[in-house]
Amino acid sequence: MKFNSSEWGQKRLHNMIRDRGDWVISRQRVWGVPLPIFYAEDGEAIMTKETIDHVAKLVEEHGSNVWFQREAKDLLPEGFTSEHSPNGKFTKETDIMDVWFDSGSSHQGVCAERDYLTYPADLYLEGSDQYRGWFNSSLITSVAYAGHAPYKQIVSQGFTLDGEGRKMSKSLGNTIVPSEVIDKMGAEIIRLWVLSVDTSADVRVSMGSFQQISESYRKFRNTVRFLLANTSDFDPNTDAVAYEDMESVDKYMTILVNRFTKEILDAYANYEFMDIYKKLINFLTTDLSAFYLDMAKDIVYIEAENSKKRRSMQTVLYDVAVRLTKLMTPVLPHTTEEVWAYLKEDEDYAQLSEMPEVNHFNNEEKVFENWTKFMRVRSSVLKSLEMARNDKLIGKSFEAHVDLYVTDEVKADLDSLDTNVRQALIVSALDVHSFEEAPENANVYDNEIAVTVEHAVGDVCPRCRMIKEDVGSDEQLPQLCASCAKLVRENYPEAVAEGLE
Repeated sequence: MKFNSSEWGQKRLHNMIRDRGDWVISRQRVWGVPLPIFYAEDGEAIMTKETIDHVAKLVEEHGSNVWFQREAKDLLPEGFTSEHSPNGKFTKETDIMDVWFDSGSSHQGVCAERDYLTYPADLYLEGSDQYRGWFNSSLITSVAYAGHAPYKQIVSQGFTLDGEGRKMSKSLGNTIVPSEVIDKMGAEIIRLWVLSVDTSADVRVSMGSFQQISESYRKFRNTVRFLLANTSDFDPNTDAVAYEDMESVDKYMTILVNRFTKEILDAYANYEFMDIYKKLINFLTTDLSAFYLDMAKDIVYIEAENSKKRRSMQTVLYDVAVRLTKLMTPVLPHTTEEVWAYLKEDEDYAQLSEMPEVNHFNNEEKVFENWTKFMRVRSSVLKSLEMARNDKLIGKSFEAHVDLYVTDEVKADLDSLDTNVRQALIVSALDVHSFEEAPENANVYDNEIAVTVEHAVGDVCPRCRMIKEDVGSDEQLPQLCASCAKLVRENYPEAVAEGLE
């Protein structure tokens, strides 16, 4: 049997069953499912298979209220007699069945009675108080009757408390009306907040909680907006680049997003919703915004429109947009449908699309390992850039000239990337040296990486934003660096001609 909170839920149900003791299944109430017991004139209880089956048929035909609507003699089988009632008079029980016995036997009244349902049920979902209620009584009755549990899995939900941990009540005036939150922030914020908390236990909630989660929602929305904006001229049917032909960094991100996809799908399957939120925010913030999308600007903004390098990156950007939309549509249905309208997919609605598949690629472990090693180098460079920024030596990383001193092993790792390391570090200039050549003022990391940072020499190219010494070297395009001038001349000759006129 599987629990959404695993050991905690299993232990709680175990303790509830262990300490339950006797179960009195009758209740003194005037409503509910009646106990099908009759009493003879001398007080003898009459509860035989014949009488119970007859009452069951009446209830099946007329509902349980028939017990309260008819006299005892009209509830007994026609012609029924008993030696305990010589005058043929009977009374009926006024107590009802304990409601937990009633609901706890629903596996027979619902699941076992319908061919299109399964018994045991795939899942029982209720509040965390039901470990002593429905989960408990269902397990007892099913084991007693069929010898097995009535469910394969249990998912329990806690209750909402106010910001101070108190139960919400109108008398205290500490309730939060969902419709008010929706009016102010939208329904998506409530859904994303639920995703972000451990709902298996009681959860504190305040308006501040929703305001904080709105920042995460904004992060998701802005990330997807960037992905859409930079794939607006991309057609996945004609422009996509196959994995084996991609640039190295694009292969790495393709592997990364497929691993992310698997983690999210697994979390959905195991009802680990808070993990989905954590992994989503980490992916958006660390893998995308802080690295890949920052680097992407140097390619999708600068490279020629139909260049292989640009189309390779767009292939990944588009795939990430599709995957994020599909993976988050159970939580953010309005937002993802809005996004879907800008994607070039065959399915009309995100809600009708299938969840993304997890793909694997040749040599992916090696590619992933190589880029993981690069991330260690990048982390060292980022620390040195931050120091230079604090010392007012540079502002943005584009203003930096980095000298990187590494061991032969690290140098081999960088070479194995088959990528423009300067571009991946988002600096204007990079020189790589032997670790033994590191000057005394270098920042040393792990005794295998050393970094010095200087302000790059030259002028800013308005097209690539890099500081280059060769800005103005092209007489016809004097405002550009040599690299940008060459690219513009080769790919947009009409623009050069118009400029000369």
